[in-house]
Amino acid sequence: MQLKTRLSIVALMCAASFQVASQEMDDVMVVTADRFDSSPEQRLTLVNTIERAEISQIDPKSVVDLLEQLPGVSVTRTGGAGQTASVSIRGANSDHVLVLVDGARISSATLGSASFNGLSPEQIERIEVVKGPRASVWGSDAIGGVIQIFTRKYAQGEGFIGAQFGSNNYSRFSAGTGISHGDGLTSLTVSNEQSDGFDAKRDDETDDDGYDRLSVGINGLQNITDQWSINWNGQYSTGNYEYDSWGGNEADYDNYYLNASAQYQSDSWGTQFFLGQSQDSNENFRDGVDGKSLYETTRDQISWINQFTVNDVLTLNAGADYISEEVEGYYAQNERDISAVFALARVDLGQWLLEGVIRYDDVENIDSETSYNLSAAYRFNDKWRMSVGYGTGFKAPTFNDLYWPDSGNPDLTSETSTNLDVTLSYTSDHYNAYVSVFDTQVDDLINWVNTGVKDEYDWDIYRPENVDEASIQGAEFGVNFDVNGLEHTLSYTYLDTENELTHAELEGRSEHEADFSLAYPISDWDLRLDYHYQGKRKDGAQYNDAYHKVDASVGYTLAQHWQFRLKANNLFDEEIISNSSYYGPGAEWYLSVSYNKF
Repeated sequence: MQLKTRLSIVALMCAASFQVASQEMDDVMVVTADRFDSSPEQRLTLVNTIERAEISQIDPKSVVDLLEQLPGVSVTRTGGAGQTASVSIRGANSDHVLVLVDGARISSATLGSASFNGLSPEQIERIEVVKGPRASVWGSDAIGGVIQIFTRKYAQGEGFIGAQFGSNNYSRFSAGTGISHGDGLTSLTVSNEQSDGFDAKRDDETDDDGYDRLSVGINGLQNITDQWSINWNGQYSTGNYEYDSWGGNEADYDNYYLNASAQYQSDSWGTQFFLGQSQDSNENFRDGVDGKSLYETTRDQISWINQFTVNDVLTLNAGADYISEEVEGYYAQNERDISAVFALARVDLGQWLLEGVIRYDDVENIDSETSYNLSAAYRFNDKWRMSVGYGTGFKAPTFNDLYWPDSGNPDLTSETSTNLDVTLSYTSDHYNAYVSVFDTQVDDLINWVNTGVKDEYDWDIYRPENVDEASIQGAEFGVNFDVNGLEHTLSYTYLDTENELTHAELEGRSEHEADFSLAYPISDWDLRLDYHYQGKRKDGAQYNDAYHKVDASVGYTLAQHWQFRLKANNLFDEEIISNSSYYGPGAEWYLSVSYNKF
């Protein structure tokens, strides 16, 4: 991960101990923070990125394997790479994280959270993770932050083909290529993988929980003139995964997104019109037994966003979003529309950088929400910078919350939040570092409360209510630097959480979490070591034990195009339990070969 703003304190401590190689850190443009390309000097929110070169070295089996290595990002697993997993940013709920793929929302409107098990890491070009509330830019769900995944792009004659085999009868075959057409190109990728899995459920049943998935992607660009261009993106994922639960033991999914955009860019004005559709479809059933439960969301999205560069001092962004959601199932209401407008103003006064954002969302059948963000940064010099941000966010109730048969509550309101963030950053040719402290308060959290009434089968009836309040304080830091060719990345996150009604610690959060990675490229070889520490987490009436996880990877490039890689996950076979009902993966080994042409 290239941590774009870094912990200055750690950088200075390391400077006292190491002779550092003189290598300039890579600064890249990001789009997720304000929906237009922005350089590091323009950002007033913390952004972490994962680039393709590092994804290849890490060689993950799932998207959450990548996200888990970022500071402030925590993962809860219910098995291996093909099973479901939830992602939290800075202690927020998993459904308080907005997940996008090439600009398209992929979360379920019934369950509220996004599914990562249908995404193949082999098809990912880069990931941007924005910390803190961005509801004022993106709308509902972005309380903890935003994760945007960008798929791979290839020019004419570029591409790859690869295969991998490993533990639990794992296999993967993937390929990608680029096709040019005039002043444009289209990239095509495909990935097919399967695994017998392992026995994930902590019970008396001893069957393996395997999975298979097929993903096909397209990513295209056509330049019409020097100023006009059109883009198109799409991905289709289908697969099956096994699990153990009283309600079922197998699931099929068919997910897709398709979008197209037209963009105009001049020296002072940029505009983009975005049109897309996505579907999240999941059928759960028990093998050999009739009857299925279907969770399906179809979402249409239209966006029009603009950026005006008035002069060297003032930049204005403004736009409008329209989202139409439709779900399958026996709901009293199975569709809703969301309309929104937003505006952003950024003022660059040299040492001072100021930004204000305001957004209005009208969610059908729910109260409207106005969210905002105010930020300021002071540049002490070309290396040191202090930024402060205060913002609000919201999460609209899901269809399950509102309209689940016999127990939904149509009178629910949106969950709301306030967030204060202070970040000190340091950037030089030798180090990138940051330290950030944050305070998040979430009100009107939806909790399914026992009504005291029983159904015809003598089961308790639960009903969702806006009853809970949460307080989350914490700090995180990250630093990366080189020492005689060794690339180091170190990060740590501290969380202090509380349910303000019960004064109990929030479940599923670790007080301490840390990551360290060491990469060493030498000649035709690259070596990488990743360490992850997850502190104990509350899970019901008990705590899941802390654990240490070590991964190692060795790659060798032959004749510039052929690459061989040996990867070991959980090298010391640590018992990983992030959900008390499930085991995480044990020690795993993988061997891959690929042909790459760039």
